[in-house]
Amino acid sequence: MIWMICALLLMYLGPRSWSYAHLLIWALSNTAIYAICCNLNLILFFPQFLKNGSFLIYLGSLLGTCLIFAPLQSLINQYFCNHESEHCMDWITDQRFHFISLFVTTSISTLARIPLDWINAQQEKQSLQTKNIEAELNYLKNQINPHFLFNTLNNLYALSLKKSDRAPDLILKLSDMLRYMLYECNEEQVLLDKEIHYIKNYIELEKIRLSQNADIRIEINGDTTRCKVAPLIFIPFIENSFKHGLKNGNQESFIHIKFTVNNNISFSICNSKSQIIPGFRQSQNIGGIGLTNVQKRLMLIYQENYVLKVINQPDTYTINLTINQKDQIKI
Repeated sequence: MIWMICALLLMYLGPRSWSYAHLLIWALSNTAIYAICCNLNLILFFPQFLKNGSFLIYLGSLLGTCLIFAPLQSLINQYFCNHESEHCMDWITDQRFHFISLFVTTSISTLARIPLDWINAQQEKQSLQTKNIEAELNYLKNQINPHFLFNTLNNLYALSLKKSDRAPDLILKLSDMLRYMLYECNEEQVLLDKEIHYIKNYIELEKIRLSQNADIRIEINGDTTRCKVAPLIFIPFIENSFKHGLKNGNQESFIHIKFTVNNNISFSICNSKSQIIPGFRQSQNIGGIGLTNVQKRLMLIYQENYVLKVINQPDTYTINLTINQKDQIKI
């Protein structure tokens, strides 16, 4: 398009006495010379010399190209003028004019190329960052799944040793959870209702091996069937509560889970903390790979659209997570 405009401009500036066919061939010939110089600049000189910091070599190559093509352009124009009866305008055969016009045109092509290359570099950088984030998210999700399976298989092993009649029910629930993890968690977002169903299955599996005296509750407020969240985003918090909140197994142990859906998705979980046994120190690092991963995933997926608060008290450990639904998918 640029060279077409250049040819039309030359036709407009050319001698009025020339025939349209003669004028068109002359304009296309001159445009071809401009195009050759600009392409030599953009394809060879610019990437080889200027991008590598060799400014003097680049400038010398540009001037040398213009010095070669300016006389050639003057000879071509002189040939066209000789085939016309009327005298041509001076600039058509002036070598100095063509040298300056070629140098200015190739320089403009450089000035146009620099911002375009910068934009392309930014797009490539953004694309690379996106791919890195996706790879990291997949890596974090793959870390979460084996972590959960390890805990669940331990529960199944314990029941099989006891020859418990509840083992078949555990296997069915585990099968349902594996189906969810394998087929539905590959999506970027899943229905909150399905995520809660997965959590309820997890809780039922954990209840099998726990003391019946433990107070485990889950409360759901609002419509969970019309909003989506990142898959397996809540389960590490719940795993952490079962790991540390019910370790002592006494009658005061509890885990309280609450989901509230309105303009935001609010999740809270509060659990009792293991009592300090004389002679032993309480672990300062409550949590582990699961909590570390979920915090990374929250930062990568939701960025500024979430608030995570951890309240660590002597007897209880509470996590409050609020996810802004404004930029999340609804159905």
